[in-house]
Amino acid sequence: MDFISNPWFLAITTINILALIYLAIKFRYKTKEEPLLFERLREADVHITIRTPPKPSDLKGDDTKEKKD
Repeated sequence: MDFISNPWFLAITTINILALIYLAIKFRYKTKEEPLLFERLREADVHITIRTPPKPSDLKGDDTKEKKD
């Protein structure tokens, strides 16, 4: 219990808690004002779609006509 009642531990812990509260408040208000990336892209007429990965049969590989036995 000596570690918890150490004045240095209490001071550093208090400073860390205050810094985290400050950063949480700062970034919460910052993110509420800015629109999301996707919203800004939609306004610029850029429409994002999710691409499906190519099928293995569509990829070029060893199964070509030049393959020799």
